[in-house]
Formats: sequence, structure tokens, C-alpha cells
Amino acid sequence: MKKFIFIFTALPLLSFADIYSCDELLNDMHNSCGGSNSCIDTLNEYFEIISDTCIYSESERFAYYKLSKPITITGTLKYVIDYSASACSADVKYTMFTPDDEDFSFLIGQEYNGALVRKKFENVENMLPKWFKETMLAGSVSFNVEITLDSINQKMTAFNKNLTYNTGLLQNISACKFGDEREIYPKSIKVLGKHSEMKSGPSSYTAVETSMTYYTLKTEDDYVNIRQMPNGTVLSKIYKSDIDKIFIVDLEQARSNIAEKKSINDKWVQVIYFPDKEDEANFIVGYIHKGQLQQLP
Repeated sequence: MKKFIFIFTALPLLSFADIYSCDELLNDMHNSCGGSNSCIDTLNEYFEIISDTCIYSESERFAYYKLSKPITITGTLKYVIDYSASACSADVKYTMFTPDDEDFSFLIGQEYNGALVRKKFENVENMLPKWFKETMLAGSVSFNVEITLDSINQKMTAFNKNLTYNTGLLQNISACKFGDEREIYPKSIKVLGKHSEMKSGPSSYTAVETSMTYYTLKTEDDYVNIRQMPNGTVLSKIYKSDIDKIFIVDLEQARSNIAEKKSINDKWVQVIYFPDKEDEANFIVGYIHKGQLQQLP
């Protein structure tokens, strides 16, 4: 199982030459304000860059920002599952916050339309729909929220395990796209309401570097049944005549990129079936007997 998680909680020992001037990183942060002086003033009011944590290497550069005082911000919290993730992606599954107030637009990096949230909050995750939380289909769920950042008990380990910093924000510039990321560590999140939810189509199951399995049909008949459960109600017939336009993904294998979820029957496999791989919105989740499927190379 291959996962891609960019959380810098234990950094290798670096030589003095690896210490990078904070000025350019701070300029990148200011540029995210889009020329707004009030945005820059807000950044300076709440965050102070920790001068000895501006790190440079050939692959990336990043800096920790100390939160000088608690802050509460409203915005959109978005949970995402995208199985097409690559090594340059946040992860197959990630959470992102986008502020409502333009004075906090320094939290919006170039890589993602927001700041990556690097903590889990059960009060929010309990509100996620079954298709996202349990079936783990690709897609996104968004909430209108109020987040609180507080430097208390928000320690990041840098350089080695003997040095820690109270911080509310990490700025990272990766070599993948030379884009600018933000990572935040909220103390709490309060849900104000549901914003939206969307299930994704074939493009979110076309793996770049994750472990995925795709199928074609293997049967002497004209079609294969996809069922609600093993030996259960038939949801649809998949015809061999449509073989060139259909798209069948092993959903159990896809989920293994997030968490192990074993099959309830070793003779059946749960799949997501797209009758037309060009149609992002039309799909069926169900079970097909393994004897009627052939894995694509």
C-alpha cells in the first residue's frame, strides 16, 4: 500500500548551509495577499515567522510560523478523496480550509485553494455521509465552519527531537510544481452548516502512483450482472458489447490506499462501475462475481 503524506513532524539534521533566509519565504506569503495591505497586516498581527526554521533543500523549502495570539476564522472545510493522487499530491485523502475573509488569503497557497488541515476532528467527521466515510468513494464534502487557532499544545518538532516550536502554521514550497502550500493545526472546529457534497467520476480513479485494479469482463454470456450484495438483487447488466466504453474499478483495492477494508466474500468483489467512462456523473456501486472479471494489465 502506497500513501503520500506530507507532514513535517520529524525533520532530519541539517547543516548550517541548509538554513535559508526567511525573507523570500515571507515575500511568498505576502504575495498570497494579492497586494492587499490589510491582508499583510493581518498576517503580521497574528503570525511571527520563526527565524531558525526557514529550511532550504533542493526538493523543498519551508518555514514554521508561531501564532502570537489566538484567532477565530470562518470559512469552508473541505474533505477530499482522490485516488488519482501522485507523490506531489497532499494525499489520497485530505482536508482543506479556505477562509471567507480576504484578509486571511495568505492561508491560500498555490498548490491548493486553501490550507491543509493537519488534525482530525471527530465532531466533523461524524457528520460525513456514508458514501464518503465508509464506502470511501472519490469525491468531496464541504462544511461552513468556524476554526480556532491557538498556539497552546500545538508543537512541531524541527531539526531533531530535542527542539520543538509552538506554531499554528507551516509554509511549504515543494519541488513538484514549485507551488506554495499552507498547513494549519486548529485547536477546534465548529460546524456552522453543510456546504456541499459531490461524488467524483472516472478521472478521480485513474491512478498515477497509487495501487489500483481495473477490470474487463470474462464471460461466455452476453452480459454480467452487478448486484447490490453478493448473490443479491441485480442492479444492472453490463453488456460485453459495451466493453470499449465501460470502466470498472476494484473499490476494495482503491480503499486500501486509505485504510484496510476486507471483502465480506472472497468470491465477490465490490466495484464502482461507470457505464460510460466519459460520463463523470453516472455510476453504480455493487458486487460482481470474481469469476466474471479479468484484471487489466
